[in-house]
Amino acid sequence: MKPNIQFALILILSIGILSCSLDDDDKDIKVEICNNGIDDDSDGQIDCADGDCSEDDNCTMAGSDYRLKDNISFLQYGLAEALQLDAKIYTYKSDESAEKRMGFMAQDVQTIMPELVSIDKSDQHLKLKYMDLMAVLVNAIKEQQKIIEANQRQIEMLNCEIEMLE
Repeated sequence: MKPNIQFALILILSIGILSCSLDDDDKDIKVEICNNGIDDDSDGQIDCADGDCSEDDNCTMAGSDYRLKDNISFLQYGLAEALQLDAKIYTYKSDESAEKRMGFMAQDVQTIMPELVSIDKSDQHLKLKYMDLMAVLVNAIKEQQKIIEANQRQIEMLNCEIEMLE
């Protein structure tokens, strides 16, 4: 794997940071349980939407075996869509620690790739399917790599032409 692709994939996969919060009343550490539909650590985020669960198998691992899937086709989203994304730094209104997070606004992504956004039935807020976004970013990297390689071939060809003129 080429170094620039490795770096991009590492960057994509290292978006989340684990943390926990203290309950001021009894000083107990409150930890998010990542598959129970409850905001266990009272930070306003539930399960995989909570940064505490960013590396939990329930949130990062999914059945990927061909035998589990139907209607398989190639993803058409790639560089053009990735270039339209605007990464943001933000805090959650419900997070008293005001921890800065990085990511995207679901409404912005929805206008570009509506399949990546769903509506939380409990509160009608939009949710972004970050794991699905990774496939788009991999396609974008592959498209960029093809452009880089084509440019490199053109540079080499132009260098040869220059040498022949000298």
